Amino acid sequence: MGDRICLTFTDGDEISPTLYAHWDGMGLLDVARGFWEAYHDKIRDEPSNFMYNFIAFISRGKVEDGNYYLYPSEEESCSPDDNGYWMMNTTNGEIYRSKH
Repeated sequence: MGDRICLTFTDGDEISPTLYAHWDGMGLLDVARGFWEAYHDKIRDEPSNFMYNFIAFISRGKVEDGNYYLYPSEEESCSPDDNGYWMMNTTNGEIYRSKH
């Protein structure tokens, strides 16, 4: 069992790889919002760069086996049955459900 969710970043044109979190649930969106508020004006908003920095932020230098997986796209990711697929726009911080 888990509290699964998928998160992808976009700038409206490009899309990052998809982050699958097995145990973070909807709380991952709160963390993403906080990250965006703290860093959106300090790092480039290119989706892949944003994803890299977000992963560095949530890992805080620790290794977590079995929670996080990175996939090329939503279509190629694990199913986040519990909480669904979400997209965050790196230019304005908007978070929305990307697939049902």
